Amino acid sequence: MKILEVTYAGYYMIDIEFEDGTKGCVDLSDLVQSGVFTALKDRNAFAKVYTTGYSVAWSEQLEIDAAALYAEVTGKEPATFYAHKSYASN
Repeated sequence: MKILEVTYAGYYMIDIEFEDGTKGCVDLSDLVQSGVFTALKDRNAFAKVYTTGYSVAWSEQLEIDAAALYAEVTGKEPATFYAHKSYASN
């Protein structure tokens, strides 16, 4: 699942748009409370969010996978949207 755009929406929230047209707002306030993501408690740092296409990131060390965010926005389990993918064989 590819991310087309991500923007800072205020108070640890991001607006996100995926390649299939799905859009949503994700609250990441719980995420910044522990682990390596505590560096993003600084809202100026959090506001520097960007997309790599397949993740949302703030640096090479701080990324969230697109599939996890898509599941959050849609309420679907990742297995349900990966089940329909097919890959070429060698």
